Amino acid sequence: MPVDLFIEPDCPQWQSLTEQHHAADGALARRTLAEWRAGTRHELGLAVDRPIIATGHQTLLWHPGILAKYLAAHSFARQNNYGTANLIVDQHADGFGGFDIPVRRRDDTLAVRRIELTTPRPSVPMGLHESFKPAPLPDSLQPPLPAVARGAQRIVDAIAAHHDAPNAAQQMARALNDLMQPWIDPMPPVCASSLIATEFNRAVLSIMIDDPQHCAMLYNKAVAAVPEAGIGPLLIRDDYVELPLWRIRPDGTRMHAYDNDVQDWLDDPTSMTLMPRALFMTALIRLVMCDIFVHGTGAAIYDRAMELWVRDWLALMPAPKVVATADVYLPLLPDGAARESDLADALQKYRTLWHDPAAAQMRAHPSNTKQQWLAQINNAPRRSLERRQAFFKMHESLDALRHHHAEVVLNAEQQMRTAERAAENRAVASRRDWPFPLYPTELIDDLAEAVHQSLSCPPRQFAGRN
Repeated sequence: MPVDLFIEPDCPQWQSLTEQHHAADGALARRTLAEWRAGTRHELGLAVDRPIIATGHQTLLWHPGILAKYLAAHSFARQNNYGTANLIVDQHADGFGGFDIPVRRRDDTLAVRRIELTTPRPSVPMGLHESFKPAPLPDSLQPPLPAVARGAQRIVDAIAAHHDAPNAAQQMARALNDLMQPWIDPMPPVCASSLIATEFNRAVLSIMIDDPQHCAMLYNKAVAAVPEAGIGPLLIRDDYVELPLWRIRPDGTRMHAYDNDVQDWLDDPTSMTLMPRALFMTALIRLVMCDIFVHGTGAAIYDRAMELWVRDWLALMPAPKVVATADVYLPLLPDGAARESDLADALQKYRTLWHDPAAAQMRAHPSNTKQQWLAQINNAPRRSLERRQAFFKMHESLDALRHHHAEVVLNAEQQMRTAERAAENRAVASRRDWPFPLYPTELIDDLAEAVHQSLSCPPRQFAGRN
């Protein structure tokens, strides 16, 4: 089955974008970005002797489109001697307690079953959520492919192997590393919450708190310019201003942070826990953590807003972003499976025969019989007894004709039911978001090879500063 891969821009531009960014550089709080990059990467335990390509995602059970980002970062780093970094979005809450798998019912139709691994505490960031022992798989899953059964068990085993991790985010990140191991070397992890502890973040928050209204106003201007990103504005009032961070309540749940929260944290970082929200997180990453960042299509859209905000607010241009994603489908349907148009045809045929059984013999619709009855009804005065009697007689005639043509009508109904089941199967088979371990190994091999070939361009000596 072919892999539908999307990488933009092409490989040579990945190299030149990084060099152009370093040539432009910039400064903040009396330090150049080159100095901030070196210091921040040292704080985060990342490479300081070469450029870094990074990617990241919530530590959920990724589909192959997300895996494509990691394959791209891995392949480009290997071919160009870049360092790597894996952003663990540990401020993400909910959604990690289970995953969907396809199953096959006894009537041979496909369906979706939810596998519950644990019950997350609502609104608690994964980085503050305790790790867990996943529930075992149910006894009878009825997977449609051996690869699905094997992959589901691999998922459970990988998560269970790291139940002693410091938190759920790192547990899932380590499990994902294990599951990606055949195709991707482990990348140095950086938790989003760790970015808050850097000296660079402290400098940026100090600028933010010097004029929170100005920061929030430019943020709102930026998100308004990219409405397709779906990011809401910050609340600006005379007495307080919302800022793009999370504040963690004593019970571990997250809430929007305000200027007084940030000021209290700057005065005493032990007074509360702050975590970055999406645009502030990617700003920190692309300003100092990496030299090029691999996004999926959705995040690439919302990060346009971040670029506008940082440009207007700090007069800085973040490191370039590139996009990698893919559509890979499980081979759940045989070649030559029913098409989408088959259901419409079968439904139309059945409806025709049900409402006009004589059409089966006449091979025309409406049949002469049906036309005669309709003419008799239409010729009778409106709301008259004659019209009502003609209507009832027509339906008595149709009932008799259905009995007379019972085999043809029944066959059409069976064809319609078969087409309906085929449509249900297509709806399941057309999903592209199954966790990647559920896919046959050869399909992920094909994806990895496609990514590698797309990024195979002559390596260049990086001339920028780190």
